[in-house]
Amino acid sequence: MNIYNIKSTNIPAFFDQLIQSGKVVIAPVLKKSGKVFFEQVQSYNQVATDYIQTAFSAKSVVFPKVEVLFSFNKTEEGIEITDSINNIPETVVWGLRPCDGSAFNYMTEFFLKENPDAYYAARKEKTTLIAISCAKADDGCFCTSVDLSPGSTLGSDILLTMMGEDVYAEVMTEKGKSSIDNSASLFTVSEEKSKDAFLANIDVKFSMEEIKERIKTAYDSAEWKNESMGCFGCGACAFSCPTCTCFDIQDEGTQNKGLRLRCWDACGFGLFTKHNSGHNPRTNQTERRRQRLMHKFKYSVENLGIVSCVGCGRCIRVCPAHLNIFENILSVTK
Repeated sequence: MNIYNIKSTNIPAFFDQLIQSGKVVIAPVLKKSGKVFFEQVQSYNQVATDYIQTAFSAKSVVFPKVEVLFSFNKTEEGIEITDSINNIPETVVWGLRPCDGSAFNYMTEFFLKENPDAYYAARKEKTTLIAISCAKADDGCFCTSVDLSPGSTLGSDILLTMMGEDVYAEVMTEKGKSSIDNSASLFTVSEEKSKDAFLANIDVKFSMEEIKERIKTAYDSAEWKNESMGCFGCGACAFSCPTCTCFDIQDEGTQNKGLRLRCWDACGFGLFTKHNSGHNPRTNQTERRRQRLMHKFKYSVENLGIVSCVGCGRCIRVCPAHLNIFENILSVTK
């Protein structure tokens, strides 16, 4: 890790140099609705700076909502296949929260540990993540309960922490170092500092070690029914979640010309596990809600050694039935 300082007044210049380098820059943008979304921007003036969390994560940069895997065209000479993997731009994601940075760490393990996904790998290789520590939080934030913090560096290439007139920059990777080197005149080398005074104070809702142990026997808990009673199966939690990775593969076109697409899906949808025969092993929303939470806190730990909930709170804020994931997990593991 390399550590630098940059004056807060120089942040716009650093940002604009990232754009001038020719990379696509994705950053949080405040919309008329009052919500903040990640979008491609052309200058620092477009960037939202006063927000707790974006409405959706930036996972679509490396795992698009709808992704063309390849197209095909049948000609007299044969079948031509065009692979989309060759047209991925160099991208910088600016303004991630530390929980989102750690989410990219999980997704990398998920997509690349076994049977590596070439599409994810190509996008992730060309993506630089510049996160900003959380100076404030709301009741939906619970990163400290899943072994993270408002100043976690996990998964990020650079983490910026606002310290009054100065910005403390922790550079975790070579991609991050390259971004700093391209704006070297704006940075000075720094000694290690404590960030605690500049970070949000987020109460610990539960002990992750206790949850890991208790959830081993929670599958048959009667509380699953109570905790899923309000679930509509709308998928809002999955689509806003930075670590949900369910997808479907669909073909569009004719026998002569078409596309193969990968698109987001969700285990909370009734059709997600429905077989072609008509049988559905998860027949009700209780079983689907259980699957979602068991995956976050048990299955991903068993398979990858990582809790796949980062405590960002998006699913809590977006749920039309006001379901609360940490309250739910506490209820079924009590």
